[in-house]
Amino acid sequence: MRHPVMAAVAAVGVSVLTAVVGVPAWAADQADKPAAIVVKNGATQPVFDYGKAINEEIWVEVPLDTDGDGSRDRVHLDITRPGETETAGLKVGSLMIATPYQGDFVDVPYHSVDPERLPQEKGAATRRAVGGTRAGEARMGDAEEGYPEEGFWEYFVRRGYAMITMDSLGTARSTGCPDAGGPHEAAATRAAIDWLGGSGRAYDAAGQVVSAGWSARAVGMYGVSYNGTLPLAAAVTGRSALKTIIPMSAVSSWYDEYRANGLVVAPYLWQGEDVDIHAKVILSRENPQVCAAAMDRLTREQDRVTGDYSPFWAARDYAAKAAKIEASVFLVQGLRDWNVKTKQGIQMWEALGRHGVDRKLWLYDGDHGSANAPAFFPAMRRWIDHYIYGVDSGIEDEPPVTFEDSAGAVVETTTAWPVPGSARVTLPLAVGKPRTDTFVDNGRNIVAEELLQPSGNSLAYLTPALTASARLSGTPRVALDVSIDNRTAANLTALLVDYGPSGAEPIIVTRGWIDPKNRGSLSRSSALTPAKTYRLGWDMQPQDHTFASGHRIGVVVISTDYDYTLRPLPGTQVSVRPTTSTIQLPLVGGHAALNF
Repeated sequence: MRHPVMAAVAAVGVSVLTAVVGVPAWAADQADKPAAIVVKNGATQPVFDYGKAINEEIWVEVPLDTDGDGSRDRVHLDITRPGETETAGLKVGSLMIATPYQGDFVDVPYHSVDPERLPQEKGAATRRAVGGTRAGEARMGDAEEGYPEEGFWEYFVRRGYAMITMDSLGTARSTGCPDAGGPHEAAATRAAIDWLGGSGRAYDAAGQVVSAGWSARAVGMYGVSYNGTLPLAAAVTGRSALKTIIPMSAVSSWYDEYRANGLVVAPYLWQGEDVDIHAKVILSRENPQVCAAAMDRLTREQDRVTGDYSPFWAARDYAAKAAKIEASVFLVQGLRDWNVKTKQGIQMWEALGRHGVDRKLWLYDGDHGSANAPAFFPAMRRWIDHYIYGVDSGIEDEPPVTFEDSAGAVVETTTAWPVPGSARVTLPLAVGKPRTDTFVDNGRNIVAEELLQPSGNSLAYLTPALTASARLSGTPRVALDVSIDNRTAANLTALLVDYGPSGAEPIIVTRGWIDPKNRGSLSRSSALTPAKTYRLGWDMQPQDHTFASGHRIGVVVISTDYDYTLRPLPGTQVSVRPTTSTIQLPLVGGHAALNF
């Protein structure tokens, strides 16, 4: 890891005292001075009185006019900092959470997900139907858990941090218009960071220009979901005062949040949502009607017809821009998160590794939210102390990957993910004489969990029973020889399934989707000829899962996935050649792990 040197911290005026053996003479001489960050046993200490903290609100000017009112947008910040920053000249680092969820949510109709035919099918008829509405809760809210009893805010202020909440662009007390993780929200977040770094302009409630003279020009960001996504958006803008981020269940590519290999795909439980819906829900600023044109532009540019990757999505693809990240990154990802899916955390983890960015990964066996293990917050605190104040907290000596089980216990630490020893194993879906298997789509009426046994609406291919456990660690991939017999467009879905002993409910381990029209390119759809066989390959969501001895590994092929894809009328006929189709499994131990 790149270690921020103490000299750099001192250069911006922070006094850091240490009580460990070998304390420098200059620090010992200042031990009785209250205006200093105190470090003991590798951690900042709670030496500041939270009751004397300063609370202020300011508005940072953004170099954009996204609402077109002729004035630059401004984002609102609530700041709590130690009183000594005012009375004794103390300069402190900052922890900021940028959030769209401080205002009231707006009732917004969903997009219809029940067309007669898929919109990418030429000449397809669409039935205008309004889905449900989103209100009263945020799909990507800030559900921080497992923090200290005294409160997250108080904990860090007492240890010499300024704690900041930023209302993201177009929300609550900020102006401007949201653009769903796009360049405008990134620029607005960056403007707040730059102000804390000594540049830019900000105003108080009276309209007076204010500076962050108390700032040590070292900023960290953290948050769950959208609140963890905005730190990634800011980090890919390049070098700044941002020193570290802790994104939890965060989006690293908005394309992969709402699309999958050319298909329109929803986050779990939010069918019909897209970037425009989410932006409209959080548009809680005063006079939201001034953003009508910006919202219409999102609806046009997101393209719910072809599902192609486009400049619109590239502007919201942080993993593709990881080379620009200068801050360290502590990623937290749920292995059962079907809202912000596992691909989001893993593709960023891999991109950071390719570009040599300081990184840590915490994988927890749970759904959308954050880690629950008692060990998580101390690790987070050590990370923050290290990267904001240069504290030798021991975090550099810890394994970079941590696994937390469903009970909230740390069960494993490793040097990498996929875990060391993982190797790809390719298996045919079936053996024997070449054949063609056919099913008819009825996913509009049947959920995937009810299609795990072979039926006229799905195909299922199982290995023999394992005689020893086998651990999957990585990203499975399917390659199917398939034809769509009576349509020029279709959904295709593959499910990786854990089949237990007779009578046990099968478990969907992971899944993946593709639009056959995007078989050659994410960015360009190609015509599909009915009844012609195509070789289609696509990734499933990354996963870490152990198939127990006696269980069988299964691949189930369906068309429409009720909870995720658009749901055309039943009747699409799909044919698969299983003996030439394959599943590629990343297994710990490779082929040796498969004992049949």
